[in-house]
Amino acid sequence: MMRSALLGVFALLFVHQSLIAQNKVAIIDTLLNRLNQKNLFNGAIVVGERDSILLSKGYGYANFSSTTPFTPDIPTDGGAIAETLTATAILLLADQQKLSLLDSVQQYIPEYPYANTQIWNLLTHSTGGLQDYGYYFEKIPATYVLNTKAMLTLLNEQKPALLYPPDSNFSYDSPGLDIAAAIVERVSGESYQTFLSKNFFEPLKMQQSFIRPPLLNQWPGERIKAYTYENDVLELADIGDREGFYGGSNIWFSANDLYKWGKSFYHQPIVDESLIRIITSWVSIQGKLSALRLGGWYQGRNSNAHYFWGSVAGFYSFVYWDSQQQFTIAFVSNTNIPQWVRPQLTSALIDIMEGHREQPIVEPLAENVSEKQMQPMVGKYSIDGVGLVEIYLKENIPYLRAQSEMEYRILLVDGKTFYVPGLDPWISFQKRQGDKFQNLLWRTSYSESKGSRVEE
Repeated sequence: MMRSALLGVFALLFVHQSLIAQNKVAIIDTLLNRLNQKNLFNGAIVVGERDSILLSKGYGYANFSSTTPFTPDIPTDGGAIAETLTATAILLLADQQKLSLLDSVQQYIPEYPYANTQIWNLLTHSTGGLQDYGYYFEKIPATYVLNTKAMLTLLNEQKPALLYPPDSNFSYDSPGLDIAAAIVERVSGESYQTFLSKNFFEPLKMQQSFIRPPLLNQWPGERIKAYTYENDVLELADIGDREGFYGGSNIWFSANDLYKWGKSFYHQPIVDESLIRIITSWVSIQGKLSALRLGGWYQGRNSNAHYFWGSVAGFYSFVYWDSQQQFTIAFVSNTNIPQWVRPQLTSALIDIMEGHREQPIVEPLAENVSEKQMQPMVGKYSIDGVGLVEIYLKENIPYLRAQSEMEYRILLVDGKTFYVPGLDPWISFQKRQGDKFQNLLWRTSYSESKGSRVEE
């Protein structure tokens, strides 16, 4: 009798959980269909709980000219998500005692011109701020491929000044991850593609993941192009040619593969649990806490949730995994999701997977800001759940300092929105009085807060 009763309880529990999962699928599907109809999402998504995929679906077209439907197996440019693989590769080699994070970069890359820089600095964006890719492209012939070797040669010859002394402050530094990938190659004796395939792609069956060819005319098969909508008119916003660097970018993933990558950190992991703890450990730069974990992930809504995203040209990708609640969200898009949509979309998806009612995705009421007139936003703001934040200008370049006292550069990403790499908020301003904004909107990939100016 007792056994029959227990079986009945388990059956009811299974049915209840199944209905909850079906409801989540229906809500996400409705949300993405609505966004697709408004030209706010075109791509593919995979979400799952524990070891089961709940939704795997494409929305819109991967190729608009041939009307090829988007599917979860179509790869797109993952942008900076490559950094999470590069960091994990370095940490795996350190775990195998083939290198130390405290080793000098020059020990492996003698042509690297800045002394006192450790491998740890490459992973934590504390090199001092290497020149971005435009600097190198300007200095090579128009027909040459820019690879990491060429970047290192130019750095060695010209030794451009850093923004900060190494290991003193955060400065978002994708080329530093390219140099980290070069270290992986020199230590392992393998190409980076081979290393990734053997250690990550093959064990996880990430069959659509690869490093892009340097030249677009070398692409094998059909290449997915990137677009943007301008006043509901589709325009090409594609990636650049002659990009032979990788480590900080230029790895392509499908939504299905990104889902497998995120899930691997809590379900049937391919690296040891002790290494996952290192990958998700906090980073301190000169006693100032960084928002990025050692393995390149931001923390999500709880200490066991992590995420990262990538954006390049018209491509946008996102992966979120929660080892506590045992779910993963991964999506890709090729139509340059508007900046104001990005944090609201990811917050809504996380809400749904956590069993909460998602907030509606609406364009915030914010005022325009010009690159030539940023003074009105300068000042201190008290932000709910964040604390005191100061915004200031240095040589007319906006910076933000939060309570951690880390200094972050602010990027204007559209006429009303700023983004802060390394901290992850999208910021916009409201209620201008005279020459000052009074209110600030602060959105991250999983939350929303408001702030008010604090008069000194």
